[in-house]
Amino acid sequence: MFDDRTRDACVVVPGIMGSVLEDAATSRPLWGVNLSMLTDPLTGDGLLGALHANTQEQTADADTAQHAPLTRIRATALLAKPWWLPVFEGLDPYNDLHKTLTGVVLAPDAVASFPYDWRLAVSYNGALLARAARAHLTRWRERVAAVPEWRTAGERRPRLLFAAHSMGGLVVRAALEQDPELAADTRAVVTVGTPFLGSAKSVLAFNLVNSQAKPTWIQRRLQAVSATLPGLHDLLPGYRCLDLGPDVERLTPGDVARFGGNADLAARSLDERARFRREVFALPGHRAIVGEAQPTVQTLEEQRRAELAVAAGRHYAFDIGDDLALVRDPATGIPARRNTYGDGTVHTPSAQVGTGAVTYVFGQHGMLMRHDEVLRQIRRIALERPQGAHLGSDGTSIGPGLETPHLGGTFGEPITLTVTGLDNPAGVSLSVRSATTGRPGHPLTLRRDPDRTDGALSARFTADAPDLYRVVLDTGQHVPVSQLVLVTPPDA
Repeated sequence: MFDDRTRDACVVVPGIMGSVLEDAATSRPLWGVNLSMLTDPLTGDGLLGALHANTQEQTADADTAQHAPLTRIRATALLAKPWWLPVFEGLDPYNDLHKTLTGVVLAPDAVASFPYDWRLAVSYNGALLARAARAHLTRWRERVAAVPEWRTAGERRPRLLFAAHSMGGLVVRAALEQDPELAADTRAVVTVGTPFLGSAKSVLAFNLVNSQAKPTWIQRRLQAVSATLPGLHDLLPGYRCLDLGPDVERLTPGDVARFGGNADLAARSLDERARFRREVFALPGHRAIVGEAQPTVQTLEEQRRAELAVAAGRHYAFDIGDDLALVRDPATGIPARRNTYGDGTVHTPSAQVGTGAVTYVFGQHGMLMRHDEVLRQIRRIALERPQGAHLGSDGTSIGPGLETPHLGGTFGEPITLTVTGLDNPAGVSLSVRSATTGRPGHPLTLRRDPDRTDGALSARFTADAPDLYRVVLDTGQHVPVSQLVLVTPPDA
């Protein structure tokens, strides 16, 4: 009777940007509701300004969450519509994940969502999650105990399964590390695209003004907000990622400040990274789902523009030997570079840390929670079935990759869309449609890109209106790879 159901309780934990935020005093939506905050300077200026973290929010930690939770901004729900942000690009809603889990539990109230204020520190949100997850499990256990056929269907009491995307995996780790009893009551943690080692791409969000990114209004406002957010600093890479040519170093707080971030917030985050390297915490029943084959910023190179430090993202990483030293080219002594790919935001080594139970899929970071293969794997894990075959590879081979402008596009100007990992365009389609209205576009023509040395294919797209667009790459052999691109009006 219960072969296709689990008696356990489930908690969905979204990633950065994945929770709707509102002003607690006025109930005014601040994030995740009105896309005009990203397209209209008059609307966006006030909303983005309200997201700045004040001094109290910047210093909030687990102790704050336990004794004096913050009240200025509240998270009300998981993202329910496609969203986008420069650098981090598109994010799909979590509806499909919630529906998948609801389909494998005894009753819909076995599934809880944990929206949180992703601006704040991971440790703060981890403490809130620990409390919310314990309350959810207690309620569910009481519900199961009250139904005779549910109560007698299993030998053990219901436990927890966490399904976490991106930063959500870090929040789950913080919750379970802070609450060992909750960890003991957890059967499995599924992380999808979680940057356990950090993401080099996060540094680019601090560096938009230095790099003179356009359209300038949103880039200026986004960098100003980003520099105040503990949550974004908690995504800083803790691995050796700053390419100095003859050597590669870890970021320092001074480096982060030079690139536009906050030195104090960076110091706290990088200290936590160092602690995790020393004190390994194993997530119970950890299964990692890792996006691969997508062009991904893995390391950084500092450039100078006048008096400004510009962080340039590079699509390669460096290997570390068993002696923890950099692997070097024996002929030149220069650190050996290797493209490890990833999901477009988190490079492969970062997302697979801490477990040998890894499933690889071809997919973009923000789209993974609507990816058919990801949902299938989460369903199997919830039902305690073998993960089975999957449509990715072993994390080392090259498959279909999609590269879109990480700062979006400007209305009236053509956008270049790039496809990697394919020998030729035969049988491959690339299409664009509106993500807000569903208005269909038309297939684009892929051709070998003469400006690329990696054999990539590209197509040009000119939007017929400012809008959020969904780009879909379909090889006919894999689950389609998609990404969102925001096209904004030109600067006034």
